Amino acid sequence: MEGGGLSTGLLFALLCIAPTQGWAGTMEEFLLVEHPDRLLILNRYQQNLVHEDATALEPFSPLRVLKSRDLLGDGFTPCMRVEIDGADFFLIRERDGRLVGETRAGLVRSHSGELLPRDTLHVLKGGALQIAPPEGQGGHFLGAGDRIIRLFFSDGRTYVKCPGHSPAYGWVTLLPGMANIQWGMTRAVSSVESLIPPSIRDSVQTALTRANAVIASLFSFFNTHSGQDRRAPQWRLDVAQSSLVCTLLNGSPERDFPESTRYLAKDLQNFVLGTEFAVFRSPGTIEIRPKQ
Repeated sequence: MEGGGLSTGLLFALLCIAPTQGWAGTMEEFLLVEHPDRLLILNRYQQNLVHEDATALEPFSPLRVLKSRDLLGDGFTPCMRVEIDGADFFLIRERDGRLVGETRAGLVRSHSGELLPRDTLHVLKGGALQIAPPEGQGGHFLGAGDRIIRLFFSDGRTYVKCPGHSPAYGWVTLLPGMANIQWGMTRAVSSVESLIPPSIRDSVQTALTRANAVIASLFSFFNTHSGQDRRAPQWRLDVAQSSLVCTLLNGSPERDFPESTRYLAKDLQNFVLGTEFAVFRSPGTIEIRPKQ
């Protein structure tokens, strides 16, 4: 992919950016659904889901409730308006108030909590931090080098996404006194023994650096001409033992940068051609890991 293609995609995406929403300090409602794809859901245009929409419907991905009782644009159909990974969706309700398809959707639970900024933590000490599944029973210990993405805080626990694991979502207890002992905000790339060849890692980092420069330049331009002071999202590379994970901080790839994210994923795919690795996209991340 040529640099011009990436710039064009980013420029197009930036023209459609929605205002950044804040987090923390305000109690909100989050819905956890085992099989959200079995609910009757419409996208932000109140239309049937397309492929790009459906990728956000991962099992137990948190649905942030924006308005529990709402009506569609027809003024008649009852619904719940939610946000999933930065994008709005509408869950259609029955006339009695139940969600359409709820009986087929498996476990459905509501939690009150504080929205967190989707930052990434690294496990520093294996066997010390336990992650419980979304239903809250059982669980397993995380290993050194595992990554967890904080989503929301509720009743003393943090709901997180754990890329590369199944199930991908769960609960952890992050004790403040254990920061930089059990877990940390950053981890040096050189401290992780990775199966990913250095040549691939360096190429990915170069691509992200190039993308970040374009994003920063465009945000600077729009801030200057709009009088705003919006923080530019930036791609960050996290290196684990068997994967490279690209995460967009302060933004959603699916909501804010759908076109440029596709360009970037194709660019990264070129780096792993002919190898045992492949590029996988999931809501919020682009991951390079061994082929499955």
